[in-house]
Amino acid sequence: MCTVTIDVDEKTLRDVNPNLSDIAAIREWVQQLIDCRIQEMLEEDTETMSIEEAREMTLKAVREEYALV
Repeated sequence: MCTVTIDVDEKTLRDVNPNLSDIAAIREWVQQLIDCRIQEMLEEDTETMSIEEAREMTLKAVREEYALV
C-alpha cells in the first residue's frame, strides 16, 4: 500500500455532489474510484488476446468475407 496526496477543489466537488460534504466522505469516494479503476485495469489485462487468437479471428473473418471456407 502507498499513500498519495492529491489536490481537490472541494467547493466544486460539493457543488457537483453534495454528499461529499467533508474530507472523510471525499477520501472514501476517491478510494472507491481508485479501487474500481485498478479492478478495470486488471480485467483489461486479462482480456488481451494472444497473437494466435488474433490471427485465427482475422483468418476466419477473411475466409467468411471472401467465401473461402
